[in-house]
Amino acid sequence: MLHHIVWWTIKDGVNGKSAQEAAEYLVKIGMEKMAGKIEPLLSLEMTAQFAATTTQEVQLLLHSTHKDEKALAEYAGHPIHVEFGGELKQYAASRQAIDYLV
Repeated sequence: MLHHIVWWTIKDGVNGKSAQEAAEYLVKIGMEKMAGKIEPLLSLEMTAQFAATTTQEVQLLLHSTHKDEKALAEYAGHPIHVEFGGELKQYAASRQAIDYLV
């Protein structure tokens, strides 16, 4: 199984939202648009809430699981994911990702 973790810093003031408001909005629409609707996506978690022990600057995190790297590539190119990514890009200041196999 492949785990895909992506985290973003979010810009303040886009569409009149603070970075926190934008992150919470993105969690809501991301889960609504993608969860259970993209076949190669086995599981999806998103959050805008982080513990004080977090050592990275982050306002938004996505954690998804996939059967393998081929399934991750299918997810990445899926029209629903691409549409969400387009929405997210206007808010994102930075993006980091890590993929690992279990």
